[in-house]
Amino acid sequence: MRVYLANVASWTFPNQGSEMLCQKGFEVGGNWLDPPFRRQLEDFSADVVVYAPHRREDAVVLHKKDVMRVPTLLWALYPDYLTGWDREKNVHMDGFLESVADIMPYFRRHAVNSFFTKRLLEERIEGFQFEVCLLGLDLEAINRCRRGKRPEGSSLTVLWQHRWRTDKNLRGALDIIETLAAKHRDVAFLVGRNEDWDEPFWVPQSLKDYFAQALPRLARLGNVHFLTRFTTQVEYWRLLSEVDIAFSCSYHETFGIAMLEAAYAGAACVVPNTVAYPEIHSGALVVNHSEIASGLSRLVQEPQFRAEVAHRCRQNAGKYHVNSTAEKLAGLIVQVRQTVGLVAD
Repeated sequence: MRVYLANVASWTFPNQGSEMLCQKGFEVGGNWLDPPFRRQLEDFSADVVVYAPHRREDAVVLHKKDVMRVPTLLWALYPDYLTGWDREKNVHMDGFLESVADIMPYFRRHAVNSFFTKRLLEERIEGFQFEVCLLGLDLEAINRCRRGKRPEGSSLTVLWQHRWRTDKNLRGALDIIETLAAKHRDVAFLVGRNEDWDEPFWVPQSLKDYFAQALPRLARLGNVHFLTRFTTQVEYWRLLSEVDIAFSCSYHETFGIAMLEAAYAGAACVVPNTVAYPEIHSGALVVNHSEIASGLSRLVQEPQFRAEVAHRCRQNAGKYHVNSTAEKLAGLIVQVRQTVGLVAD
């Protein structure tokens, strides 16, 4: 059976998951998957499409006729593109976008990436139930990138590695880093994805202006370092093996792959007590937004506590294996195909 993953990126569904689907007899392709699975939909002749609606310019956009022609599973990995997003309040809107609601009856199954997303969507559109297909990590690949014991006297490192946009609270992150970097001068603070600005919807000019004003102050501190995007996932995982503490102060998260990767690589993590974080990141230090800075300070100052949190984080992240995601996804794909009277080989 030929299965096409539309708008499902390899950082969301690592190649290990696609390989497992292949072992189950599926041929897999996708527009955002890494080689050898990257294929264009028009060249693939899919038997089933797994569709994650997105607004990116290079995203596949399906219409009613497409969904009726090829059995399709909706996998709502980006629910803000189904509900809309209130940029002023930093929350999902209360409704369901008409463009998606109109074709909801024609999807053969509906799935989401967390129980948080399930509740979010089922509250906004009546008559539809969403199955939870949790995301997962390539745990073995992250393990292969872990390095040995760091040299004595190495500086502690604190990482913020998220998209540069309002809902990920870039401004809040830089404020926290500026405060803590001045207080803990012997700690290295790493800001990932340097000036990797997201699409304009998420990046008002005021955010860029704020960064331009903050940059000279951060540079003068001497212990704040900006990292460009890594060219490969392996390079990023190798960095994670050298990170002691990672944090998020996001307003918007329906799963949190980046923080789980940092957790499994060995970092003690701090996340806000909101959206999907309490569900998925139970091993982390889960605190209110106003307590993130103090939580980070405590991890910096208390080595034993930091080790305990890091251990909990890794244990929790180890529950999320991409093989489990592939197993669940394979079952949903078979169900979709069975709706037209055919079963996977």
